[in-house]
Amino acid sequence: MNNITGRSTLRSWHRPLWRMLIIAALLIIGVTFFTYGWYADRVVARREQTTSGTIVAHEPSNHDRYGYTFSVNNQTYSGFQVPYDRDQFAVGQVVTVHYDPLNPSNSALVEYHELSYRALAPVPLLIAIILFLVLFMFERRRIARRSTSSISS
Repeated sequence: MNNITGRSTLRSWHRPLWRMLIIAALLIIGVTFFTYGWYADRVVARREQTTSGTIVAHEPSNHDRYGYTFSVNNQTYSGFQVPYDRDQFAVGQVVTVHYDPLNPSNSALVEYHELSYRALAPVPLLIAIILFLVLFMFERRRIARRSTSSISS
């Protein structure tokens, strides 16, 4: 017991523990989400096909994205791509479109193999934050136990 408040020291730190557990759970959901995106792109990468397409639109106000169209089996599809560092597009430019033959509306201007690694990029940071929270929770618990045992002695 804490002599000043009459409350147990262990009970006083439970509330921050639950907050950290909720944050850790949300981070784990994020890791799952990004890992699923990586997996889905890897599956498509095994069967992806390419065709020629044309850049038909540029939207600088919407993340500087470019719209493109392409045809598969005499059916026209469209998509949007936000350029990465090395990508340079211009309206009217002929580009290589990578698409899923099972669902041609699922397309990109880069290989799905590369997209899969881009989807996985935030995962190491999220895992590092989760590990930090776990270590922080264990350290708080250790300090609380030590202070409780010194008070009762």
